[in-house]
Amino acid sequence: MKRLALVQIGHGTVGGDVIRQVVAQRAQWQEAFDLDVRIAAVAGRHGVVLIEDGGELSEGDLLNACERRGMSATGPALTEVVPAVGNADAVILMDASAGESATDALVAALDAGAGAVLSNKAPMALPLSDPRAVTLWDHARSGERLKYEATCGAGLPVISTLQTLLNTGDDVIEITAAASGTFGAIFSSVARGVPFSIAVADAKAAGYTEPDPRDDLSGLDVARKALILSRTMGRRVDLDEIEVESLVPESLADVSIETFMAGLGISNAEIGAQAAKAISERASLKYVATVTPDGDIAVGLRAVPLSTVLGALQGPENIFSFRTRRYDAYPTVVSGPGAGAAVTAAGMIGDALNLARDMVK
Repeated sequence: MKRLALVQIGHGTVGGDVIRQVVAQRAQWQEAFDLDVRIAAVAGRHGVVLIEDGGELSEGDLLNACERRGMSATGPALTEVVPAVGNADAVILMDASAGESATDALVAALDAGAGAVLSNKAPMALPLSDPRAVTLWDHARSGERLKYEATCGAGLPVISTLQTLLNTGDDVIEITAAASGTFGAIFSSVARGVPFSIAVADAKAAGYTEPDPRDDLSGLDVARKALILSRTMGRRVDLDEIEVESLVPESLADVSIETFMAGLGISNAEIGAQAAKAISERASLKYVATVTPDGDIAVGLRAVPLSTVLGALQGPENIFSFRTRRYDAYPTVVSGPGAGAAVTAAGMIGDALNLARDMVK
C-alpha cells in the first residue's frame, strides 16, 4: 500500500475540516485506492508540528495536537518540512491559510518533488514579476504537482471545467461569474427592497461575510478569482490590471468596524436606485466578474437580465458561466455553494487524491 503524507497549512475552519474528512475517509481510500493517507504535519502561524502517528490519531487528537505539543518548539521550519516528514511515497502541502506567508514553503516543496494543493488564493495572485509566482504557475499549468480548484469555487468544478474546455480545443469567448456568496446574499436582499446597509448587516449576522465586511465589499476576493481564471486561460495579467469596483465608501475605509457598519447607510440611496433601475429593466443587480481572452477584466455591479441563470441567482450560491465557441448560445454553467468549510475542504482533498494517483505510480 502506498503512503500519502499531508502537511496541513492552516488548521482553522477549512484546515480543520480537511483533517476531519481525512480521518473519516482513510479506511475507504485504503480499500478503494490502495492508498494510506495520513496527516503528517500541521502548520500554523507559530510553527509546525510533526505528527508521527497521524495515521492513527483520532480527529480530536489531531485538531488539538498543535496546542498540546506547542507549535513553536517541536517542528522544523515550514520550508524544510518535506524532508522532515519522511517515510511516505508522496508528500502534499495543503494550503488553507490566508495571505502569502506560505508561498516560500510551497515553492520549496515543489522544488523538493512534493505536491501542493491550495484553497488560498493569495500565492496564485502574486505579481508575475515575482519568480515564486512563475514557479507556482508553471507547476499549475502542467497539472502534475500543483492544483488549485478550491481557490475559485470551493468544492465546485470551476477550474477543472475550464481546463477541460481548453484542453479539448475549445475557445473561451467570455466567462461571467457571480463568484461571491457574500455578494449573492446581499444583493438578493437588496432586490427584495432591503436597504444595502441592512442587507450587509444581515449577511454579517448570518456568517456570510468576513468579520470585517470591508474584506468582502472591497471586491478583492472576487478580483483574485477573476485573475486566477484569466491566468488559467493563459493570460499574463496582474491584479492591478483588473478593474475593481469597491463598495466600501472612501470615508469609511479606515474607521473601526462598528463605525463602518453604522455609517454604511450613506450607500443606500445610490445602490437602491441602481437596484430599482435593474428591476424596471427586468434585470437584477449582481456583483459580477467578467473575464475575456484578450479584453478587459472587470469585477463590479452589473444589471443582469432575469432571463439568464446569472440574473435568476438567489442567495449565497455561486454561478460560473463559460461562453465558448462550442457553448455559445447555451453556455456551460457551474453552480452551487462557492464557500463553506466542508465543501472547500472536500475540493482540496479531491485535488490531493488526484495528485496522489500520479505521484505514487
